[in-house]
Amino acid sequence: MDEILPAVSKPSRYIGMEWNAIKKDPANAKVKVALAFPDTYEIGMSHLGLKILYQILNRRPEFMAERAYAPWVDAERLLRQQRVPLCTIESGYSLADFDLIGFTLQYELSYTTLLNMLDLAGIPLQSEQRREGDPFVIAGGPVAFNPEPIADFIDLFLLGDAEEAIIEICEAVMQWKATGGPREELLEAWAKIEGCYVPALHQGETIRKRTAIHLDGIDYGAFLVPFMEIVHDRVSIEVMRGCTQGCRFCQAGYIYRPLRERSAEEIMQMTLQARRGTGYEEVSLGSLSIADLTDLPHLIHPLMEDLLPEKISLSLPSLRVEALNRFPQVAEEIGRVRKTGFTIAPEAGSQRLRKVINKEGFDEEQIFMAVRNAAKSGWESVKFYFMIGLPTETQTDLDEMIRITRESARIARAESARGFGLTVSTSSFVPKPHTPFQWYAQEPMDILKEKQDFLKRKLREAKVSYKWHHVQSSFLEAVFSLGDRSLGRAILRGYELGCRLDGWTEHLRFDLWMQAFDETGIDPKAIANRPRNLDEPLPWDHIDIGVNKSFLQREYKKALEVRGTADCHTAPCTACGEICQPNWPTWAEKVGMKVSGPEFRVSSSTCVVPGAEPEIQNSKLKTLYEAPVQRIRFIFQKIGVLRYLSHLELMKALGRAVRRARIAVAYSQGYNPQPKLACAMALPVGVEGWQELADIELSAAIAPEELVARVNRSLAPELHLLRAWEVPLASPSLTPLVRELNYRVSLPLDSSSQEIRVKLSSQALCNEWLDRPSIPVRVRRKDRLVDVDVRPQILALVALREEGSAFCWDLRLSTGHGSSVRPHVIMAHLLKDTLDGQCDEWEAKLRVARVALILDGEQ
Repeated sequence: MDEILPAVSKPSRYIGMEWNAIKKDPANAKVKVALAFPDTYEIGMSHLGLKILYQILNRRPEFMAERAYAPWVDAERLLRQQRVPLCTIESGYSLADFDLIGFTLQYELSYTTLLNMLDLAGIPLQSEQRREGDPFVIAGGPVAFNPEPIADFIDLFLLGDAEEAIIEICEAVMQWKATGGPREELLEAWAKIEGCYVPALHQGETIRKRTAIHLDGIDYGAFLVPFMEIVHDRVSIEVMRGCTQGCRFCQAGYIYRPLRERSAEEIMQMTLQARRGTGYEEVSLGSLSIADLTDLPHLIHPLMEDLLPEKISLSLPSLRVEALNRFPQVAEEIGRVRKTGFTIAPEAGSQRLRKVINKEGFDEEQIFMAVRNAAKSGWESVKFYFMIGLPTETQTDLDEMIRITRESARIARAESARGFGLTVSTSSFVPKPHTPFQWYAQEPMDILKEKQDFLKRKLREAKVSYKWHHVQSSFLEAVFSLGDRSLGRAILRGYELGCRLDGWTEHLRFDLWMQAFDETGIDPKAIANRPRNLDEPLPWDHIDIGVNKSFLQREYKKALEVRGTADCHTAPCTACGEICQPNWPTWAEKVGMKVSGPEFRVSSSTCVVPGAEPEIQNSKLKTLYEAPVQRIRFIFQKIGVLRYLSHLELMKALGRAVRRARIAVAYSQGYNPQPKLACAMALPVGVEGWQELADIELSAAIAPEELVARVNRSLAPELHLLRAWEVPLASPSLTPLVRELNYRVSLPLDSSSQEIRVKLSSQALCNEWLDRPSIPVRVRRKDRLVDVDVRPQILALVALREEGSAFCWDLRLSTGHGSSVRPHVIMAHLLKDTLDGQCDEWEAKLRVARVALILDGEQ
């Protein structure tokens, strides 16, 4: 990776070594599983399910689970140029060396990225082409509930909850390997496991999804903690699984039934685990609809009391408007640490259309009240989320969306004392399998684009920020959501033409997709833009999610009649199928599961007493500030592969380690408190730091040597503290004190470079460089190239003897000369003057370490 990491953007995507990462000896593993996410690291590391499976599998000593993510385009190019296979993060083993490659499918536009990852590992793309010794490719996730479009590429689909089934799948692999049978024997064994669909063996039988009731005590403190900032950079606590709101467009609300929830006591315990084991600054209560959590009113205040001393913020990402209005103190409570923004999802602009989609609880007065409460509580912004192109939508519905937005903006600006931002985000409706709207057509792209243009114009007039999803992406999502197995040839052709990372707008090649459909004889509009008859066969009819198709048909008809269906969480059972109450015990008995257990409570209308929730205590609604009582200065190292951390990633890693070590760090005041932790000078990405300086201020005193010991127990060996001492609280900050930076620069050379060695070993050459009145270097500043004279920065350059196969220099640079230039760049320009080649060529070969920072008054 030393040849690749210096040349890619965001190298921390590929370095691994995260806190809580597990690296096992493959020689001792009977089953090796690569947990693969068909998107970049920052997307995949935000997925809770992958973290859960990683822990469950590695808990078994005979199983080894490692992770792989899709490389960005620059890394892919280098991997192909240098013929390096795609490897796992933990050990660097090729995906081809694993028994199983398990893909998590969260969205349809990841299909070609999945194929690209297989190709980068040298694994045949189509399952029928794989032979003895090739890994088995398995897949799960919500997208797998219509498995047919990619059935040609997947050996096994796991439908539903994976916590128990993944162990059974791996145990079958272990038994199969012990007998030495052909690949077909393992496929046959898998086909007998509840929830497993083997496309190659399917004979028309119904495949029932797998539902887990026991989660086997997941330790949220053992979750992986990334170095780089990821999309959801926080620890997510799964407090509920499933949803009974019955929004007719929402696939998750149907495929994840029944509703299972945790108690307040369990959530408090899991949160304690998470904050002590990960050091995250934010905790999120994960669910499809957090307002349905029975114990929510009992939970928020004590949870915030627990989080507040460590300045850990709480996020409720799926909070509904009516819950926010019912308990206005919730906004104040979760804003006691940080106030950022709320998201409100009315989905549709008018009350009529909200009733069509079964989201009628969002009347406009509730929306206005929620905005008012957020603004009064000091929040900075509110984001409205709508869908366009919903069944029966008219221009009147769009006009209502504009009217509600205008009025909300007026209310927010009038109520907020600090300024308030309102953003509207829209996506285009995509019909999804296993929902009441699976029979409805997606509106044509030109109509959706006209609606977006209308909203852009009107919201600009209202001075409201507007964001939208590209209609081409939504169209392809609908095609892949609703298609059958014939789509496999178009997906393969799209990949061959160059499609990958399709979920990233800048990489979506819609023209190539249209070419792929044309070449394979598939009409995508006939899939996405065609309404379906209620009695016609659907490509996913052989998948049983536990919700009856007849119930979905009734819901479709009620939508067209503008009639709602009550939430069975607080109302009588809606008879959606065998999977929910009151038939849950019968259904569970059929699949051999126990209903009782401490991990999850199966929700039913009998366990909720409407109107009985207690009021949240409105006490201590303030953020406590504790003045620092001690400042400690410490020296630390950042070496090895962790030299590729950016300064922000380094600071986050140190801050989380301090929190894991339970050090009482002091925080800044204001709406977004930060730990009082500062390094002397930012290290450039790729530069080692041998003796870096930093200060930390504490709200409770501690012996410096104890701080070093405790923090080092929460850090990787490549990032650790060397020593520490106390300095006065009134001491000036470190950065202005630094007057000189000392670097060790090395250039690896092979045995054929004797002529270069002779040239570089001369101190006279270094002196000749330094005798120049100016050394102009061209660098990029704010997207433009500028010339900088680096001669005033250079204090000394000394040629050293060779160390191993590398030639080394000591480079001393002064600070305080305006625009500084990285030592890589300076040395690359000096080498260019003496040796053949371009600057970027030499820059990529150099290895740089900062060996010391010299402060004012030091020798």
